[in-house]
Amino acid sequence: MRTLRRVLVVHPFGIGDLLFITPVLRALRLVPTVETVDLLLGSRTRAVVENNPHVNDIFVVDKDRMRRQTRWENFREVLELGRKLRAKHYDLILDYSLRREHAFCGRFVLGIPQCAGFAFKKRAVFHTIRYPLAEGFLKRHAADHYCDLAELAGISVEDRFLEFYFPPDAEALEKQVVKKMGGIGKPFLTLSPGGGDSWGREAAFKRWPVKNIAEFVRKLQTKLDVKGICILGSASEKELCEELKRSLGIPAVVLAGETSLNETAMILKKSALFAGNDGGLVHLARALEVPLIGFYGPVPPEVYGPYPPSQSAATVFKKGLECRPCYHKFRFNNACATIACLTELTPEDAIRSLDEQSFFEGSFGRQRAQTQDH
Repeated sequence: MRTLRRVLVVHPFGIGDLLFITPVLRALRLVPTVETVDLLLGSRTRAVVENNPHVNDIFVVDKDRMRRQTRWENFREVLELGRKLRAKHYDLILDYSLRREHAFCGRFVLGIPQCAGFAFKKRAVFHTIRYPLAEGFLKRHAADHYCDLAELAGISVEDRFLEFYFPPDAEALEKQVVKKMGGIGKPFLTLSPGGGDSWGREAAFKRWPVKNIAEFVRKLQTKLDVKGICILGSASEKELCEELKRSLGIPAVVLAGETSLNETAMILKKSALFAGNDGGLVHLARALEVPLIGFYGPVPPEVYGPYPPSQSAATVFKKGLECRPCYHKFRFNNACATIACLTELTPEDAIRSLDEQSFFEGSFGRQRAQTQDH
């Protein structure tokens, strides 16, 4: 392969998965010859990496907007994007999309000589560097698979941890967050009762029932001196968040759909603890090194849990179910009528699991420091 100077990283997925490639972005910047690291993303994740110092330019494909536009408008938009990308003269594409079209366009339209991607269901037919992935992400964490693809392309990824960077005006951002949160007590716990937007209508398959979360929080209070609750989610999850607030016996504020990603990150950073369903906020909290508890249903936490593992980043799931995890080859059993992996997970199960993981011993230090700060 010719000297590696300019790299295009393709990643159209959600917040968590994009955070999983931050070790790769950091590793690319450490390659002496690399001058440019650009990203091609979907429309909802730019804020995850827009302040990342390892990234040069970010290009966005907004499929939501393209569905609203005419074919002629879309053609002009794609043509303009192609012109900009071709002018970059990339040496390599790291394609995390699990699709064929990026490699095809990269090689035969943009003239990029090397394209690395996952060989899943014959979707790497146009890639020159293929990472075998017949069973999808299995037994190893997704972030390690992402890093290993980069290593197959000749990029050493040694320090594997997630990163999130705040904008330069972080102090002003913190003031905005404090204003939005009102006067909830401190230290406070941040909750996310939804499943995020990435699963769309099937997000219910990631949600631990609200009544269970509320009871879990009440039990948690016997172990952690939490004074207030901040409940986060997307705009579509607002009613779910309000339902949780009504079920709690602690002062709480609902900010579903009212915070930018940077504001959400600042709230997490100020939290004594984050607890929420499998989703992007779990991984954002881990990148910020906030103590966290993630509730998992169909998805295996060893593949999609907090990364890297830590005593202060716990996962809770229903043990003893033969059917879980059912998420395999990027699919899950959406015909499941009971979602027993979540509905049968009791608050008592969750507390017992955390005790078994010695979680509270690991999170107490952070909580005490948070209390002293306020």
